[in-house]
Parts: sequence; structure tokens; C-alpha cells
Amino acid sequence: MSDSVTSLAQTSASLRRILAQLSASRSLWITLSAFVGSLIIGLALIAAMGVPMRAAMSTAFDGAFGTLRALSDTLVFMTPRLLVALGALIAIRGGMFNLGGEGQLQMGAIGAMLPFLAFGDVGAALLPLSILSGALCGACWGAIPALLKVWRGIDEIIVTLMMNFIAIYLLKYLVQGPMRPANSNFNMSAQLPADGVFQQVIEGTRLHAGVFLALLIALAVWVMLNHSAFGLKLRASGQSPRFVRLQGQSAAKTVLSSMAISGAVSGLAGTFEVLGVQYRLIDGFSSGLGFEGLAVSFLAGLQPFGAVIVSLYFGAINSAALALQTTFSIPAALADVLGGMPILILAVLSGVMLVKGRPVWNSTL
Repeated sequence: MSDSVTSLAQTSASLRRILAQLSASRSLWITLSAFVGSLIIGLALIAAMGVPMRAAMSTAFDGAFGTLRALSDTLVFMTPRLLVALGALIAIRGGMFNLGGEGQLQMGAIGAMLPFLAFGDVGAALLPLSILSGALCGACWGAIPALLKVWRGIDEIIVTLMMNFIAIYLLKYLVQGPMRPANSNFNMSAQLPADGVFQQVIEGTRLHAGVFLALLIALAVWVMLNHSAFGLKLRASGQSPRFVRLQGQSAAKTVLSSMAISGAVSGLAGTFEVLGVQYRLIDGFSSGLGFEGLAVSFLAGLQPFGAVIVSLYFGAINSAALALQTTFSIPAALADVLGGMPILILAVLSGVMLVKGRPVWNSTL
């Protein structure tokens, strides 16, 4: 038993070092190199499938930005990844590695359904109640690892990873049992009433108000981190917890609040998916959005505006992949390849720099 605990602690320490290296500040050209390299690899894969390069590039661009509907789909794909990324970077700025974005997203989706189950159709009041409930569920799920860290010194990396699976299987249980309508054979809840969901901003598209709320949240996170007393305490806690204690401030309170805010923002990713895209709770609706959002936060150099740009890239490649699949029968998994390659290239470059003993890159994002 003791050997297993030691091995788990060593694994966590190794993962922490890797994440710290990935989240270290870096120059803009390093990040751009990762994206350019992934696009080159993607084009090479498309060419290997016998698809004309010019036609593929035209189709991909049109599928992501060519029409109002395509642009709307890109923004919709962007939204949950952006929110999870914002949640992750808030925690990391405070010195906590929150790898539980997927679980917090799932809990936010569950929370969005709770007012409907508790009160039924209460008209226009259902929408703000659902948003608040989703954020609170995500916040509670994010605060649990922080509480265990402060109270018992338990590593938050392991706890947040394990809690992802608890949330995923809790959602599976709910849509296969208590939340599934009696006359349904599908693993999904009843549909939310029309007054309780986001309406289409532009008719004929999937664009909903949650997209604009996510961008406002990104702005709010930037202001909080860079122009508020709490942001200063958060960054100080992340860089030197001992200094915070010497100043007579409570590092534990900062850890708890940062993880709660992180969980709330990540929870809104699931809430907005339910209220703006699915209109109900569906088993497997996420498909790893929480883990993609975590990658976005690292690729963005832990900068809120950088997260907007990187998540827009992820949204674009998902829209482009669907267009390529429809036109040329290219597998939709191409989006996963193009999404995973930047973080892989960045990890390799980080490893090379670490081995060579070069200084940490300066951030210009």
C-alpha cells in the first residue's frame, strides 16, 4: 500500500513539473510555431488522402468563416473551450493545477437542469436560475479539491482528475435513471422549455447569447487578474505562498476562492452547452471539451485574451473538419489531430529548451 502511495505521489510530482513547464511564459514565436507546425501536418495528411490541396483549403476556410452560419458554428464551438480555459488559468495563476475542467463542466450541465426539475416551467425566470445553478454546481465541484488541499494537504492534481470521472458517471446515472422521461429509451433528460434556454441571435444559425457572455467573462477575468486587489493576491499566492503568509494574509482563503471561481467559470461551459446547444442533458455531450479547454489555457500562455484567440482556432478547426468531412469524406477525427498537435509540439519544444538549460521564455501574448 505504501509503495502505491509513493508511486502516486511521484507521478503527481512529475506531472506537476511538466504542467509547470508548459504553463511557463513563452515568446510569441514559439506559440505560433506550434500552430503553424500543426497546420502543416494537417495539410500533409489531407494531401496523403488524395484530396486536392487548394480545394481542401478553400473548403476548410469556407466551413469555418465563409458564411454567417459557418462563423456562427465556429463561435459556438469556441465557447465551451474558452470558458474551461479561463477557469483553468484562474486556478493556475493562483498556484493550483485544476485538471478538473471536464468534471466541473459536467456538473455545470447538471446544475442547469436543477431549477427545471425543482420548479418546473417558471417562465423567463428559469434562464437566470439555470445559469446561477450551473455556476454554483461548478464552483462547489472546484472548491472540494481546494478544501482537501488546505485541510489535509492532498494533491489537487490527483483529486481533480479523479473527480472528472465521478462527475461523468454521475451524469450518466442521472440521464439513464432519475432524469430520463418515463416514455423515452434514450439516455437524455426531458427538453427544457423555450423560455428557459438561449434564443438564436441570428435566425438560421446556432449563435446564442452564451457566446457573447463567454467573451464578457474573458474580459472580466482579464480585469480581475490584472486590475483588482484579488488578482494581485491571486498572482502573489501562485508565485510565493510564503510571501503571502508573511504579509498576514490567508493563503488558504485565496486558494479556496480561486478554485471556486475556476470551477464556476468551467461549470458555465456545461451550462451554456445545455442552454444554447443541446436544450437538454445528454449522455456524452461533452466529448472531452474540458480537456481541450485545459490545452487551450496552456497554449494561450495563461492569458485571457490569448485564450480567446486559441479557442477560436479550436472552434475553427472543428467547423472546418465538418466541412471537409461532408465534401471529401475526410474523417472528423482530423479535428482531434489538429487540436492535439499544437500542445504536442509545444511540449516537445519545452522539453528541448529544458534539456538545454535555456532560460524560461518571456511572455508577449
